[in-house]
Amino acid sequence: MSETVSTTDLIRDLGDGLILRHGSPADAESLSMFNARIHSDDGPDQPEEVVYHWTHDLLARPHPTLSPRDFTVVEEATTGRIVSSCNLIPQTWAYDGIPFGVGRVELVGTLPEYRKRGLIRAQFEVLHRWSAERGHLAQAITGIGYFYRQFGYEMPLNLSGTRRGSPPYLPRLKPDETEPVNFRDASEADFPFLAGLYDHACRRSPVCCVKDEGFWRYELTGRTPKNAHFRRWQIIERPDGEPVGYLAYPDSLWGTGMFGTSYELVPGASWLDVTPAVIRRLWTVGQQIAERDSTPEKPRKLEEVGFGLGGEHPAYQAA
Repeated sequence: MSETVSTTDLIRDLGDGLILRHGSPADAESLSMFNARIHSDDGPDQPEEVVYHWTHDLLARPHPTLSPRDFTVVEEATTGRIVSSCNLIPQTWAYDGIPFGVGRVELVGTLPEYRKRGLIRAQFEVLHRWSAERGHLAQAITGIGYFYRQFGYEMPLNLSGTRRGSPPYLPRLKPDETEPVNFRDASEADFPFLAGLYDHACRRSPVCCVKDEGFWRYELTGRTPKNAHFRRWQIIERPDGEPVGYLAYPDSLWGTGMFGTSYELVPGASWLDVTPAVIRRLWTVGQQIAERDSTPEKPRKLEEVGFGLGGEHPAYQAA
């Protein structure tokens, strides 16, 4: 066993010079870079910045349900080099309004030279045991669907869905028109409004994730802007200041597009009236982000705008 790993951190000796242990805040830099390299679409020589910050936030900043010890880390016993890792994010979901515990497995990765040695299976056994000990009724994972069937996972729910459009389809204001709504950044004072509107929107689906005040605080203040899951939450208001909805979008383009990832309106508000303004808002923000992030070596250009709101959503029909 590595001299730097305490007996309370060690989960088990895997043999062949490898140990499996709990994660810790001290892993923030090394594990973040490990995940940024492993999960980069452009290869390990071009680390994925948003994955780096996602991992770093989970290890170095307070999270409402996860602690650094909810990471599993496989390392070489003699060198301490990380060769594989996963984590378990405890969540509460609801089916038809009935809450139940779920263990969300994320950031699953192994160095190429250590693959096909059962390291992920060994970690999944630990994560599933932790999940069962916490009373979770299910585990969920986002990733390559058929790959995870070997660990007992099936695909029962839609993960996501998008609708997008290019500039010729943007709804334009007429010369004598003004925007029907305004947008402002959400604050902690908006928690009751956000939570109530989200709970109302959950009625459209039999399955949803339960979001308490701790969740909303984390959504607004817990992530750094370059985190893959960071969202800028805005309140949609009428000109007189009456809130009629919320909108969330990332702080970076998805490829060449800017997408709203959460968008809801209060009962009685017109999707047909508000959605064109939301589309224009996303286009404006996307242009600003493209200009901000462009460099001579890697220019960014906004070419489309849309919504990533799942398979079905009222905004799709309105758009």
